[in-house]
Formats: sequence, structure tokens, C-alpha cells
Amino acid sequence: MGAILDQVQLGTATLYLGDARHVVPKLPKATLVVSDPPYRLTSGGAARPSAGSKAMTGGWMAGYDNRGAVVACDIGWQEIAAVCRDGLAATGDCYLMANDKNLFEAHRAALASGFRFHNLLVWHKVCATANRWFMKDCEFTLYLYRGPARTILTPGAKQMSRVPQHDETSHPTEKPVLEMERYIRASAKPGELVLDPFMGSGTTGVAAVRAGCRFIGVEIDRRWFDIACARLERALMTPRTRKLFDDPYTAQGDLLPAGD
Repeated sequence: MGAILDQVQLGTATLYLGDARHVVPKLPKATLVVSDPPYRLTSGGAARPSAGSKAMTGGWMAGYDNRGAVVACDIGWQEIAAVCRDGLAATGDCYLMANDKNLFEAHRAALASGFRFHNLLVWHKVCATANRWFMKDCEFTLYLYRGPARTILTPGAKQMSRVPQHDETSHPTEKPVLEMERYIRASAKPGELVLDPFMGSGTTGVAAVRAGCRFIGVEIDRRWFDIACARLERALMTPRTRKLFDDPYTAQGDLLPAGD
């Protein structure tokens, strides 16, 4: 899939249907890259959510058989890192998400592609996937950069954020808008360009719109591309003000109070 199969302009957001490896080199360079790229989950283990968790009951988890194949994935971390680098300006930040089993390979690939490492961020998703060796209730984000290091725009923010998982679509690896939004507001000013080369259902795009940023998203799967277009269209009709997010409580990364 070497060509752009479809392109949709929605206000300050441009969405492309195609393979990011071929589409991204044709795009303008972004100030910030934020992405949860496709990778295989570890097969085996248990797929049941933790007792009492509301967020992960039903949905895709109900039918997950732990074979590791959750989303279409024919790309490895070296190519993922190269795509993110190629879409970013010579000076800019990149937030790249991974689970525990993929984190170290992702880190090696990012450094090999020319990124430098700022910090490891933790998303505490409240609900936990059952596991014999400690239940899994966290995912991780490599906070990377190119060029001179820049102080984040929310300097009081902490490494860990607590945002309960709550799916808005049927995408199997959907992330909360608030989590993507805290990355964007930390590293991009209103009006700057945010890129997600592996857009999925468009969560990063919704977060970018709410932060007042321009957005470019690329997705290879028509089903998720169409869902992303619909989500972005709705988000553009109800933008969220920056001031709401910059409340002293939420700016430190503790986005939601305790409890499910």
C-alpha cells in the first residue's frame, strides 16, 4: 500500500488513509509526534480483567484469546521509530507508547534511529489484566526528543498519570483522550502541528483538537480511518479550552481522583 488511498480535511485536522511508511515522507514536518503504534501483545496468560473493574469488562477483551494478534501488524520497532523520526521536525518531541514486553526493544530502536531519551512515563489505567506475575494495570510511554532539549509547557507534571481506561470505540488498543492530551499540552503550543503516524481510531487527533493544535493522522485500516474521521468531526464541533486542562490539579498529571 504505497499510495494515499484517501484524504479527509476536517478543520485544522488532515487524515490520510495509507501506509505510514509511504505517506509520512510526503507530509510537512510536525512539531510533535504522539503515537501508540501497532505491536503484538504477548500470547498466553489470562485475558480476564481484574475483579470489580468496570472499564475492561465486555468489549474486545471479552473475546480476546491471548494469541497476541490484536491489530494488523506487519511493522517492527525499527521501522516505527524511523517513521516517527521522519515525520518530526529537526527540533521536536515524540511520545511513543508501548507495553512492558515491548518497551526495551522500542527504546533501542528509538535511540538507533537518532532520538534522544528524556523520560519514561507511566499510564496507570486503574483496571488490571489478570496475570500470574502481578496483574498489569500500567502501560508506558517513551518521552523522546530531537535537537536541543526543551522544557515542557506543564513543568509540574509527574511521570505517572492515573486515567481509567474507558473505550469510546471498538478499537482493541484505544487509549484515553486525556492521556494523549497531557502529552500534547506538555510539548505543543496552540496552533502547532501534531502527527500520529499510526492513528487507529483517532484518539490523538481528538486530543490535539481539544488542545487547539493542528493535526495530521495516518491510518492503514479503512475501518479505523472512518471511525477516526467521525470522532474528529465531533471533536471539532465541541472544542475544549486549554484553561480547563491547566487547572493546578490536573496539570501535575493526577488527572482523575481515586476510584474506578
